[in-house]
Amino acid sequence: MGFVFGYQNSSNFYLFDWKQGAQTNAGRAAAEGMAIKRYTGTTGAGLVDLSIAEFWKNQVSFGDMAVLATNHGSTKGWADNTLYNFHLDFNLVAGEIHVIVKQGATVLWDQTVNDPTFGGGQFGFYNNSQQNVRYAGFTQTGGVPVIPEPETYALMAAGLGLMGWVARRRKRAG
Repeated sequence: MGFVFGYQNSSNFYLFDWKQGAQTNAGRAAAEGMAIKRYTGTTGAGLVDLSIAEFWKNQVSFGDMAVLATNHGSTKGWADNTLYNFHLDFNLVAGEIHVIVKQGATVLWDQTVNDPTFGGGQFGFYNNSQQNVRYAGFTQTGGVPVIPEPETYALMAAGLGLMGWVARRRKRAG
C-alpha cells in the first residue's frame, strides 16, 4: 500500500511504498518496510514502459524506478487492523520531500529526501490486494500561491468602478 505524489503522468511520479512483509513477484524481491521512490519512464504515443518488476523492487533502483530512501527490517511492515498517521510535506520550491509515519505517538519513520525532479503534480493512493483499507482525514495546507490572471484584475477594476458609479449616483439622488 502507499501513495503517489508529484504525479505528472503515468511515467513521472514519486511513490511512497509500504510492504507488509517480504514478498516476491515477477522475479523480483521486495523487502518488508517502507521506501520512497521516483519513477521517470519513457512515454510515446500513449505507451508507458513501467514494468511490474520496476514497481515491485523496493531495496535498490531498478529500471526507471530510483529508490531514494528505505526503512526496511523484519518489524517495519504495516500490521492488519492498525491505524497509522501519515504526514507528507512536498516542498516544490526546495525540492524537498518529508514523510512521517506514526502509530499513535510513536514515530515509525521520519525521512527527508532532496529531489527536485518534479515541481508539483497530483496525489493518489494505491492498494495491492488489501480489500479493507480505509483512508480518512485529509487536509492540504500551503501549496503554490495562485497568481491572478490579468483578466481577474480587469474584472476587479470594472467591479470597483461600477460600485463607485452606483455610490455617486445614490449620493446625487439623495
